[in-house]
Amino acid sequence: MVDANGARLWYDEAGRGEAVLLLHGGLGDSGLWEPVVPLLAERFRVLRTDLRFFGRSAGPAAPWSWEKDVPGVLDELGIERAALVGLSLGGRIALDVALTWPERLWAVAGVAPGLSGHGGEPYSDEQAARYDEAEAAGDLEAMQAVDFEVWAPLGVDERIRRLWHATPDANPLPPGVERLPPPGGPAKPRLGELRVPTLVVTVSHDPPAFREVGPLVAGAAPDARHAELDSDHYVTLREPELVAGTLLEFLSESAPSR
Repeated sequence: MVDANGARLWYDEAGRGEAVLLLHGGLGDSGLWEPVVPLLAERFRVLRTDLRFFGRSAGPAAPWSWEKDVPGVLDELGIERAALVGLSLGGRIALDVALTWPERLWAVAGVAPGLSGHGGEPYSDEQAARYDEAEAAGDLEAMQAVDFEVWAPLGVDERIRRLWHATPDANPLPPGVERLPPPGGPAKPRLGELRVPTLVVTVSHDPPAFREVGPLVAGAAPDARHAELDSDHYVTLREPELVAGTLLEFLSESAPSR
């Protein structure tokens, strides 16, 4: 565990080399990266952390910023610069961090990432209404079912169901907790300011707004590329070799000691 900005954040690491910090998505904890870690660790020092309020990490009932937690983790581990790789929610956070603290990163990558400031609701009105009704009733199984309709069209297994229970959706936040906006404002209008090598990997079975992120970033950022994989939002579990291979090619080209 590390202490960052008042939070107790779980982490682990594997491998040697330049540091690569993995941020997970909103549908689970760092277990979403489990099958990818040993593949990346053949070349890099790979760290992953449970975001505040996910999995084994916790924080006080106070306003917080996931973006500020990232340099806090690097500070606690004595890492001056790292590559930051985020899945989904973690990808959105990674891009915000890259725009705010570029000096702390030597590369940034998003896998099926969100993008702050980019509109597009992944849930239909009917799905959103069903989710809200299930949440009000405390019906976790019904909440799961709606989430999986949107994010797991290729099917669900017990591992995916278990990971969902590591999220704040299944473990409500303490009263009074408020997430602060990205420190520098939304990322979308600032993509031209990205100054670190950038990769966005989209997946073919994601909602349309998420599939738009890769081309948006690649078209606006000065040193960015886009790749697409045939999967849904659980791509790190379904296609770990493809994800790892795509990331390794990019990270190996971008690493300071290449």
